[in-house]
Amino acid sequence: MRTPRLFSKLSLVFFLLSLIAGCGRPTEAARDNRRLLDAILTAITMKNTAELAKDEQLLDARHSGDAINDDVYQLLKAVIGKARSGSWQEAEGELYRLRGEHPFPL
Repeated sequence: MRTPRLFSKLSLVFFLLSLIAGCGRPTEAARDNRRLLDAILTAITMKNTAELAKDEQLLDARHSGDAINDDVYQLLKAVIGKARSGSWQEAEGELYRLRGEHPFPL
């Protein structure tokens, strides 16, 4: 009689572990957002206003398509604004912090 209980408990543990393992992977949207964050960071690091403008357009498009949430969008827009106003190093520092705290922003 103990075998069915043990089997049932082991099945439950296996099921929960498989759920947890599947939840650790970022979505494709999260990966694309990470690529965008890296592109913005590169443009700011290089002080490349033309690339920064292209990246901002992509940010706007991703936000309009609900691929990036409002909080991250507002934060990135503020960082881009800082860079445009000449605070390149401050903007760069903020992006490195964001990237460290949220490897795959949504």
